[in-house]
Amino acid sequence: VELIQIRSTVLTPGQSLTLTCKVSGYSVTDSSYCTDWIRQPAGKTLEWVGEICYDGNSYYSEKLKSRFQVTRDTSSNTVTLTGQNMQTEDTAVYYCAPEFQSFQPSQSLIMGLSVIQQCIFILMLAQGGLCVELIQTGSTVLTPGQSLTLTCKVSGYSLTDSSYCTGWIRQPAGKTLEWIGHICSSGGTDHSEKLKSRFQVTRDTSSSTVTLTGQNMQTEDTAVYYCARDS
Repeated sequence: VELIQIRSTVLTPGQSLTLTCKVSGYSVTDSSYCTDWIRQPAGKTLEWVGEICYDGNSYYSEKLKSRFQVTRDTSSNTVTLTGQNMQTEDTAVYYCAPEFQSFQPSQSLIMGLSVIQQCIFILMLAQGGLCVELIQTGSTVLTPGQSLTLTCKVSGYSLTDSSYCTGWIRQPAGKTLEWIGHICSSGGTDHSEKLKSRFQVTRDTSSSTVTLTGQNMQTEDTAVYYCARDS
């Protein structure tokens, strides 16, 4: 996981949302692709919001099309999701992902989450929270009892910057986000009481990386793991 950017987003019901996805690995005008926005409320399944295709045409969920719009900027290769009159039920993890034109939407939605690069936005409405933009570069398959190592390449700030800590969180399928631990500018660490016996967060300041290691991994550790900056 490579941390590209993080910013705080606090919305109250009725406000507007703007999320911008910087596409890499393909052009937004490439005829092989559309670029989709989907979301996953905590404990619920993925929900398709809308997409914009290489020709500039956009398509939307019937349920959401009155409030959401997907646009693009070909000069910066970005795709933007805007939402109007946001409500607490819009709280979700928002994903930007490529859709291959050679597949049906239901198939490409699944494939799009695991290929090229994906931007992941964590939005919490009316509660404060983080809007985290990540690029995920791969997946890891383990058998029970094995060890896990995940490394996050940080950019946009220094690991020794006194304003920040860098942490790891995870989200098992159908469950809420769970904090694992973080490492701060001083090198000090803090970990979840539940997980501290098996997980450790370390850093390498020379390469601006933060590593999560886990011991004796079990099936209940299956999750999407994120690295994020704590302000």
